[in-house]
Amino acid sequence: MELGIKNRTALVCAASSGIGKAIARSLASEGVRVAICSRNEKNLRIAQEALQAESGSQIVSVVADLSLKSDIDRLVETVQTELGSIEILVNNVGGPAPGGLMELSEEEWSEAWQLSLMSVVRLTKAVVPGMIEQQWGRIVAIASSTAKQPREELLLSSTIRASVAAFNKAISARLALHNILIHTVSPGPIATERVRKLTEDMAVTKNISFEQAQQYLVDELPMGRMGKPEEVASLVTYLVSQQSSFMTGNFMAIDGGQLKTW
Repeated sequence: MELGIKNRTALVCAASSGIGKAIARSLASEGVRVAICSRNEKNLRIAQEALQAESGSQIVSVVADLSLKSDIDRLVETVQTELGSIEILVNNVGGPAPGGLMELSEEEWSEAWQLSLMSVVRLTKAVVPGMIEQQWGRIVAIASSTAKQPREELLLSSTIRASVAAFNKAISARLALHNILIHTVSPGPIATERVRKLTEDMAVTKNISFEQAQQYLVDELPMGRMGKPEEVASLVTYLVSQQSSFMTGNFMAIDGGQLKTW
């Protein structure tokens, strides 16, 4: 299937590992020029070298803390200088701290707000003018199934990921007039370092083994297994392609059937 995105330019955030790296790999394999960012310089450099060797596409890496506006401004300027106007934006950050109402501090709420919501707002505002000029653009935010099925023990994620989905939906109609299509992709349990850490926390909280906690998560999934980062990447790659050119403003769960709503 011809996806029609060869030689496009993409910025994939938090792409030194996990879902972000899988998305960057998938786009690069389609001939997309890809910029990746992360706070971890060592892991970012390793990811850049691996992606370039695998795909042959141009890969640019920029160290950036997406909770800081100054870093976002520098990130966008660097990518535009080295690769040109950003045509595909994948808003992705690591999940906020777990915890419920009484466990979370004011500082944790503030940090999560800046990283998980304001990074989406700032990056989107930064790239939209160029997309309008070209009358073409694709924006995908990676959220979480908690956005639609909230969990008190993941209160920050439940609250802020829902805000991201609402933000994307609210701006999608205006952007559609300029052929800028925007979606929110919400993974359930995916086999990443983030989910491993949450599983460890669950084991401690419930006083059970790691294996029992892992099985507890899997038992919630009708498909009986966790997802793979590559499966999320395949969905995102389709959504930014020409094959999905009559779709925008959607919230898409990729969760093995976890969500109980429709």
